[in-house]
Amino acid sequence: MLEARPITGKDVSPLEKITVHADQDRFIAPNIVTIAQARFETGAYDFCLWDGDTRVGLIALIDMAEHEDREDIDAPDAVYVWRLLIGKNFQRQGYGKAAMAFAEDWARERRRRCVQIQAVEDNAAAIGMYQSLGYALTGKRSGKEIQLEKAL
Repeated sequence: MLEARPITGKDVSPLEKITVHADQDRFIAPNIVTIAQARFETGAYDFCLWDGDTRVGLIALIDMAEHEDREDIDAPDAVYVWRLLIGKNFQRQGYGKAAMAFAEDWARERRRRCVQIQAVEDNAAAIGMYQSLGYALTGKRSGKEIQLEKAL
């Protein structure tokens, strides 16, 4: 069962070692980059994803109501799934879907109206997973990333 816990100093080195398959590198920043950047983004919260005693990945969320640098496509009352990385050894086991359920619950606790996520336009696997969870394409984009959104 997946559990998301705030990242601590003890998580940094193990999370740095969790990577994706080589052909997925262009879709996501390494965990160590996310951890470093999260310390400087207003409204950002990063979590280590655990299954029992095993770290399986990372999710970073931004509460857009707290974020000071919103883009035109960002809803001010949304939670944005900024980064989601499931390690290559743990993919296709339901962890990504469970992590998205965590993001939705977290957003509900904060009384946000929706969850937004962006994916590189040719990342068919990620886009398909998000759509299977009820996320819809908004028609908005940021560079080569397309936005999906789910109302809560």
